[in-house]
Amino acid sequence: MSSEENSTEISSKVFWRDLAVRYWIYVVIFAVIGIGAIIGFILTLDWYVNTSPVGGKGTWTFNQFSMGTGLEFAIFLILYMLVIVGVPSLAAAGIVTGLLWFVVFDEELKEEIKLRNKKDEERRKKIGKKSEGGGIFSFLMFLGVCIYVTLDGNWMTEFGSLNFRYFVDAWIAVFLWVFVIFCIGGGLGIIWFVKKYEP
Repeated sequence: MSSEENSTEISSKVFWRDLAVRYWIYVVIFAVIGIGAIIGFILTLDWYVNTSPVGGKGTWTFNQFSMGTGLEFAIFLILYMLVIVGVPSLAAAGIVTGLLWFVVFDEELKEEIKLRNKKDEERRKKIGKKSEGGGIFSFLMFLGVCIYVTLDGNWMTEFGSLNFRYFVDAWIAVFLWVFVIFCIGGGLGIIWFVKKYEP
């Protein structure tokens, strides 16, 4: 990497860091929206499993599902997630983004953001770097559920002996532990970040 590219990369990082510190309250608002979406996802999943006639309100085992009932269950779950969680969360994030862009940011800052976004996108295309965060998270969740099932004494229990509500509860429990740990770490990280770089 040339010294010019390195300098541009560093200045870009400094720019976004300073922008986040300067408008930290909006960063917190976006974080609250994200946390609200996650909580809404968990509550909606729990509600749907408990009330859906497909799946017998969580009492069915995996061998009781067919291709048709499994697909019906998944489609309605996705629709409920979109209506109850997805649309309100995107609307709230869109309102805050619009407020920032059309009311808070001045024209000079908006031009700088457009230029930075364009340069960052070109750099990403050039490097061709792909995010693997989703795969890592899924793998960690799988390991967490395996540990949960083992500690619960069901490692060798046949799937047909456990209803799918059990596995949903296991996934939710592991997710909440991961969520709490990352929220605490993220909150401490944000406080440290703002304190270190505030003007």
